[in-house]
Amino acid sequence: MKKKKKLKGMTLVEIVVSIAVFAAISLILVMIGSAVNAQERSANKVNRKVAVQGPLAEAQNDSNAFLLDEEYEIKVAKKDSPETAVTVTGKLYSTQKFTIDEDGNQVADPNAEKANLKFIEIQKPESGDAEVPPATTPEETT
Repeated sequence: MKKKKKLKGMTLVEIVVSIAVFAAISLILVMIGSAVNAQERSANKVNRKVAVQGPLAEAQNDSNAFLLDEEYEIKVAKKDSPETAVTVTGKLYSTQKFTIDEDGNQVADPNAEKANLKFIEIQKPESGDAEVPPATTPEETT
């Protein structure tokens, strides 16, 4: 007489429980991953901003910066409506080191370590001093 082998395996309940546990662990890992991704994007944004604005901020605090133009003007306008241009006046500075040549002209110092960074110092207009054009909104299409 042959003995029947008892089949060993998992029941349906055990399989469903294990799938639920794996799903819960997967959900937790996805949530952690998305939080890490959001933090990484935020850190990259700050790093890009510091990389762009850092040297300029350092140049503005440089006591060796010299005045290039006392009344430098910048005009800002939309491409399609130049009549709404706003003009900002300020002082233009540079951090590039200069030397005086034999003719008395200022020439860039070839031994200077810093890059040539230029910045503008503007004063906030007093109320009524500058007229700011009204904000425009896109026209509605019907």
